[in-house]
Amino acid sequence: MRDPVMAWLLDPIGLHREFNDLFAGLAEPDGLVRFRDRATVIWRTKDPLVHEYVSSLPTRTPDEWESGFEESHVAEWYRVLMAAHIRPARGFRSPSAVKDRLPDLGWLPAEARRLAWGRELATLAESYADPGAAAALSMVLPLGNKGWLSQDDIGDFLHRLTHMDRRRFRGHKNLIPLTEEIYGALSASASVPDRVLLLSPT
Repeated sequence: MRDPVMAWLLDPIGLHREFNDLFAGLAEPDGLVRFRDRATVIWRTKDPLVHEYVSSLPTRTPDEWESGFEESHVAEWYRVLMAAHIRPARGFRSPSAVKDRLPDLGWLPAEARRLAWGRELATLAESYADPGAAAALSMVLPLGNKGWLSQDDIGDFLHRLTHMDRRRFRGHKNLIPLTEEIYGALSASASVPDRVLLLSPT
């Protein structure tokens, strides 16, 4: 059995082009149904990669969406829409180990947390969505919905890894495989500069 995918390369331009269009359409008589139906089609897909990603999301079901609209549905549909714009990427087998052990090598705890869990998803919309759509989404994606790294983030982390004080490993040789895994995952993502790294949903 293959290991589950823990990270994805997301096309942020394609995602937000579709999201902007669907969000703007909410002002039209059939706009809500069109947005909901698009999310439902993705949610019910048979594509293994898309299904695996969607099943990891904290969303309600299409039947629950149809029972009555709530503003929080927009946040759920935004995350479901991502599934149509992803491809698998190398991730971290244990984000908790990234967060907890990198400080042993001199990393600030905030740096380690950012690498392990990524930025707030609302900031992804702020970076790529239309201002009105991003502002609405920020109201229904409260703090704690993490999960992405920009190419600038990836470049900064790679620089941090390559300029670490090697003396830090003297008492932590067991962490060499962890840093090698991190470097490999980030390097692979950096080779696809038009994509952002989407981490396992939280």
